[in-house]
Amino acid sequence: HGALPQGRELDDFASAVGNECHVPAQVVNVIKSLPSSAHPMAILIASFVTLAACYHAENSIDPLKSAIVAISKVPGIVAAIYRHTSGMPAVEADPNLGYVQNFVKMMFGDLGSTRQSVICRALESIFIMHADHEQNASTATVRVTGSAGANLFACLSAGAATLWGPAHGGANEAAVRMLEEIGSPERVGMS
Repeated sequence: HGALPQGRELDDFASAVGNECHVPAQVVNVIKSLPSSAHPMAILIASFVTLAACYHAENSIDPLKSAIVAISKVPGIVAAIYRHTSGMPAVEADPNLGYVQNFVKMMFGDLGSTRQSVICRALESIFIMHADHEQNASTATVRVTGSAGANLFACLSAGAATLWGPAHGGANEAAVRMLEEIGSPERVGMS
């Protein structure tokens, strides 16, 4: 749109995102119905498909409103999936918190102000970096699916399926597994 929102426009946008942050019961039920051993990406895809069913008429509304709903729901869905696969109950969204603060609380619960502040600052940087990630495979998939006129959440489902692939987001997963196997800096280079 050419310019970042400021002042009242930014406040209105943040408020709109906060007002939509609760995950629909249908999505929560789908997450809970799947085995906690299921791959998180499979659960994410199922969650997006469920949102497509819940918001099947969204193509007829303002695209900004549809985008706000998507931006608002994803952190709660991701946090619910993480907690489900970790054997923990979901933490309800708090529309009074900022976007990143709410996500951290839903993921990890109450961490204390110092730890939460450090994690929030890191995530803000990561989110900015990923927002500027340009035309990767999952973005291209979402755009192609959207160009066919599909519901936004169906597009996100297609993008998540692409992200799951070993040549895209799956590569990140493999790197994390490798780091977990290494365990500590002292073990670097050991076989």
